[in-house]
Amino acid sequence: MDKRLSALIKDYLASVSRAVQLLAQGAISHPCSNTEWACNDVPQTGILPGGVKYYKHGYGCAVHLNDGTVDFDFGENGENDGFDTWRLNGFAQGKLSQYGFESEDEVKMCFNAAVAAGELRYSGYILYYLHETASPSRYD
Repeated sequence: MDKRLSALIKDYLASVSRAVQLLAQGAISHPCSNTEWACNDVPQTGILPGGVKYYKHGYGCAVHLNDGTVDFDFGENGENDGFDTWRLNGFAQGKLSQYGFESEDEVKMCFNAAVAAGELRYSGYILYYLHETASPSRYD
C-alpha cells in the first residue's frame, strides 16, 4: 500500500479509537450493529469527558477531538475500523500535505489502487477495511 495512504489510515483509525473510548467514558455503549446505533436513544449532540463535543448521525458519529474532527460509521456488526475516501479526506482536511498528498483526488487514486491490489476490502455498504482485519468473524 502507498505509504502516504497507510499513514493517513493509521492516524484516522487511531482517532476513531480515541473517539470510541471517549464515548464509552461518557457512558455511551458500543453498539452490536450499525442498526442498533441508529435506533438507540443517545442524544444527537452532547459533550464527552474532557469537554469533547460529539454529533450522532445515522450509523455513525462525528467527534470533535482536540486535534481535529473524526467522523466514522459503525459497521454491520458494530465494527469501528471502517473508512472510505470521504471520511479520510474529511479527517485530513487542511493537512493533506502533511501526509504527502496534494489533493483529495490523489487520495482517491491511491485508495482505488489499494482496493484494486486487494489491500482494502469493501464491506458491501460504504465502508472499506484493511484486508488483514476484514474477516467477518473478528467480531463474533
